[in-house]
Order: sequence, then structure tokens, then C-alpha cells
Amino acid sequence: MRTINKQYKDYNDLEKFIISNQIKNHDNILLQIFTGVCEVKFIEKLLFQVTSLVPHIKIIGSTTSGEIIEDKTIENSTVLSFSLFEKTRIETYYTEVGETSFQTAQKLISQFNKNSFPKVAISFADGLHVNGEEFINTLGRYKDDLVIAGGLAGDNTEFKQTLTFTQEKVLTSGAVIALLFNDDLIVTTTASFGWENVGKTMTITKSDTNRVYEIDGVQAVDIYAKYLGEDIAKNLPKIGAEFPLIIKRKDLRIPRAIMAKHDDGSLTFAGNINIGDKVTFGYGNIETILSYSNTIKDTLYDNSSESIFIYSCMARKALLQESINLELLPLSKIANISGFFTYGEFYSNTSTQTKELLNQTMTILGLQENTHLDTHKKLSSINDELVTKDRRKSNSLTLKALSHLISQTSLELEEINMSLENKVKCEVEKNREKDKAMLQQSKLAQMGEMIAMIAHQWRQPLSAVSANANDLILKIMLDSYDEKYFDEKLKSITGLSQHLSKTIDDFRGFYKEDKERVEILFSDIAIAVLNIVTTSIENKNIDINTDFNCHIKINTYPNELRQVILNLIKNAEDILVEKQVETPCINIKTFDDETNSYLIISDNGGGISEGIITKIFDPYFSTKMKKDGTGLGLYMSKIIIEEHCSGKIDVYNEKDGAVFKITIPFTSF
Repeated sequence: MRTINKQYKDYNDLEKFIISNQIKNHDNILLQIFTGVCEVKFIEKLLFQVTSLVPHIKIIGSTTSGEIIEDKTIENSTVLSFSLFEKTRIETYYTEVGETSFQTAQKLISQFNKNSFPKVAISFADGLHVNGEEFINTLGRYKDDLVIAGGLAGDNTEFKQTLTFTQEKVLTSGAVIALLFNDDLIVTTTASFGWENVGKTMTITKSDTNRVYEIDGVQAVDIYAKYLGEDIAKNLPKIGAEFPLIIKRKDLRIPRAIMAKHDDGSLTFAGNINIGDKVTFGYGNIETILSYSNTIKDTLYDNSSESIFIYSCMARKALLQESINLELLPLSKIANISGFFTYGEFYSNTSTQTKELLNQTMTILGLQENTHLDTHKKLSSINDELVTKDRRKSNSLTLKALSHLISQTSLELEEINMSLENKVKCEVEKNREKDKAMLQQSKLAQMGEMIAMIAHQWRQPLSAVSANANDLILKIMLDSYDEKYFDEKLKSITGLSQHLSKTIDDFRGFYKEDKERVEILFSDIAIAVLNIVTTSIENKNIDINTDFNCHIKINTYPNELRQVILNLIKNAEDILVEKQVETPCINIKTFDDETNSYLIISDNGGGISEGIITKIFDPYFSTKMKKDGTGLGLYMSKIIIEEHCSGKIDVYNEKDGAVFKITIPFTSF
């Protein structure tokens, strides 16, 4: 095979070119047309001219953001790339864009000949309305080892309308594909990236496939304005291709270029970006990009190609400017090259048989039918020319120096951030261990109070058991009892014993560690606490008023909430006793709304001083130091409610005293 490239001028020039190269004499011809003239009538006229001269020719084409021919790039022109195959059969197909990019690819696949399978597919798709990632992934599922190349059409960075076409039709919103059938066709693919991470790592917080709404909780366009400036944000998506988002997924760095800016502040990218993805801005490291020419040379030494096609990102052309031709130089000495600058590149990794949508990348497709092609002589001439080529123009050196500065600075900042993250993780872990110790200390303090409460609860039943037993002994001694009386007293003793046993069970359950969440009414949690504390509190002449109106269960850790409620009730009891309130009372209320369940505990102890109300949740802060207050109760209550149970605890004063309000959302699990 061989490929002959021609920059289109007019019909007469085209006719002479076709005749002089005897193109019409070949049976299997694929013409790729890359044009910066984004006009339907111009393309239709060109297709008519070509097909009238070579009726059996197969054509696929795309509008561009720059054209490639041999070792140079051009703009607003048209490149015709005629590939003349000896043994390779060609089929071309087209389709309008479907409702989804998956459907667009499926519409192409549905037209394929089901009895034969291609070796290579070259596809061009609408650059503004096709999600390139979904498109190439769908095509890739048609045949695992199918090599897919090409890209998303451009329109000179106007982002208004891109065109694709075959010999049959020009599409204002469509996709085209050329299938190459030849099992012996030698295919080489490689790619040059060269974009580096710069700036802080951010998180995608709201997105839908390839449309990003929020980054770090901020509108996507505002993130660009914040870090790159208002001028950049205003000129999106044009300038945005030079500053892609680079997604960090495991060991991969996946670039994504902006394709559209929307009125709601969201941005559409060439491929999917998922919620939770970690991203940074990217910039082109010119030193890395230009040095890749040696890697290409070595790759092509082992994988010779008769024809080379390049589908490269328009951002590379914008970044490298005149130096962009330095990327093309080695390739142009191996074989004739052609291609265009895209809005997204289709790439197949032939070693892993994976297909990807790339951005900011130069992708290379090499084809060869002749298995005995010798490139040693060509490679030698490349070495000579690369040595003598003056690559040290002042503007290139400046750009390379700036790129190196940004790269090194970003690397150092990333290392500092990683160091800080590790330190933060260590401190967080230390704090968690400290919180565990403080929680245990708080539990032990509460346990002492609980034992005192149980003693209160046991005192009366034990006295009753003792009285009943003494009564029975006396009756026996006097021989003045009957069976019915004896039975009633025994039942009374049994009932009192069961009450004492239940009190112990409640106490044991109270401090059992919650390992899993349980669905339970907030009211039932409060009732479990009152079963233990009511006797002790009422013995101090404190009234407990309850108003339970919960009807929706929360999913939470009941024992942890019981500890919080116990602490709040005990604090209310202490203040009422300390201030010797005339008619002391504690009010406990529960209720629901559409999203949350609430528990409110209030008292008539006069409230909390405004000078300390903002400090009462601080660790080791206590108003009861003289009474051995630990200062941990309210601090741990806040930790339990907000960190363990995903809720909220508030405190404020009302007319008669302090009010504590606990909020637990129904969706906290």
C-alpha cells in the first residue's frame, strides 16, 4: 500500500493529480479528507468532483481545527489523503447522531456486514454532540481486537458546528466510519501525551455522564474563574481545551477537554467525569512533548509503516504553535503522513486491546501491507536531520523553561500536600484514639451515677421484699396464716424480684457496645432511659413531663443515644437540685417532620449563662468542678450525635431554663 497526500486547490489541479498518480487504476482506495472549510456546500462540491473522477472511491472526512500534511500543519485548508491498498477491502458507513452516543455507535454497527470482521476502523464523529467515551466504548464492544482510530470533528475552535461525511452524504450532526478488512494488515498505534498535573487536587461533587455541574461544591465554571481567571472563564470552551481536567483513577491520568459551557454554570467535556473523581488542571509540558520524538523513532524502528495517520488534539497546536512541526518531523521521514487536529482522539492500545477517548494527545495509526519494508536507511536519515535541526529557537526555550518551572513547582506542591495529608491523617487518628479514651472516661463517670440510681430503684423493692418475708415469718410463728394469704405474698415477692432483675438487665444493656445500626423510634430510646432514672429523680421531688409523638423510626445506635439522653437528664437534675428550684421539673418531648426526628429536653432551672453557653460542648469545660464534674459529658454527647449518628445537637435558653435539642435525619444511614 501507499498513501499520497494532496492539498486541495481546485478541480483542474485535482484531476491532474489523480491522473499523474494513476489513482483511478487501483481497486481499493480510501480517501480521508481533512478540511478547515466548515461549509456544507463546499464539501458537497468537493465530493462530487472526487467521485466523478474516481467513481469507486471510498471516502470519509471531517472538519478540523487544523490540518496535517507531511511535516507541517496548516489551517483553513483541505488535505486529501489517498490510501491505495493492494489487498485490503474497504467499507464506509454513516449515521445521524442518536439520542445518546451509545445509540449513535449502535446505529453504525447495525449496518455492518455480519459475515466478515474488520481489522481496523477509522471513525470521525460530531465534535459537539457526541460523548466520545461512550461512542468508542460501544464500538469497541463490537470486536475486542478491532483497532479504532480517528477522533471528534473540529471547527477551528469556534464550537458552533462540526461536519462529518462519506462519499454519499455530508452530516451536520453525525458520525462516519471506514472499515478495513485484511487479516494480514500490520497495524501500529502509539500516542504522545505530555500534559502534567498542576494545582490542587479537587473532587467532582455533581455530574451527569460528561456534564459537570460542581467541583468541590462550587459551580464548574466558577472553579475555572477562581484558578485561571475571569477572562479564561468567559472564553470557555475555546480557551478551555488548553486547560483540561486530568482525572486521577488509580494509576491512570485521563485528560478531559471542555466542549461546551452552559447558562447554569455547568461544563460539558469530551468524555465522562464521574461524581467522586479526583481531578486537577492540566498544562502542556513542552519539554516532555518535544522529547517524545526519540521515543517515536525507536517505536517505528521496530514497527515500520507504509502509511501514517495522525489524529492530534487542537490544544497541542495552540500550546506548541510553531514548534508543533517538531513533533511531525520524525514521522514524515518514515512515511507519508496526514491527519487533523481534533476535539478528542480515538485510541486503541493494541497490547491491552483497550479503547480510550483521549484529549490533549497526539495519536498515531501506522498501516503496512508489505511485510518486507526496510526502514533502517530512513531511520539513519532521521538521526542526521534531528541532530542538525535547530530546535533551540528563543521562543521554544522560553516555553520549555516555563513548562519546567511549572512542572517542578507543581511536583513540590503535590509532595507538600501529600505530607500534610499524612500528618492530618495521623492527627485525626490520634484524636480518634483520644475520643475513644474520653468516651470511656465519660462512660465510667456515668456508670457511677447509674449505680447510684439503681440503688435508689432497688431500695423500695428490697424493703418491700423484706417486709413481705418478715410478715410471712411472723404469720408462720403465730400459726395464723392461710394458703391464699401465703400465695399472695409469694407472688408479690416474685414480682418485686423480677423488677430488680429487669433493672439489672436494663443497666447491662445500657452499656453494651452498638456494633450495628438499629431501626427504632426516638421515643423508645428515651423511654429506656426513663425506666432507669425516674425513681431516682422523683425521690428528689423533681417532676418528669413527657410528650412522645414519634411515628417514624430512625436508623441509629440506640445505646449511644441513651448515654446522651442520660447525660442531659442528669445535668438538668443537678442544676435543679443545686439551685433549689421551688417546683422543679424536666420536660422531654419527641416529634417528627418530613426529614428528621427530634428530641427536646428542657428544665426550669433558670438557663445557662450567656457567657458560657457557647463553651459547654468544649472538652473538659464544666461548671461542676467543685462537684467532681469531668467536663466530658456534653463534649462526648456532641461527638456521638454529630459524628456517630450524623445528627445535630443545639442548646439555647427559653423563659424558664435551658433547652437541648437533638436532630437525627431519617437518611443518616
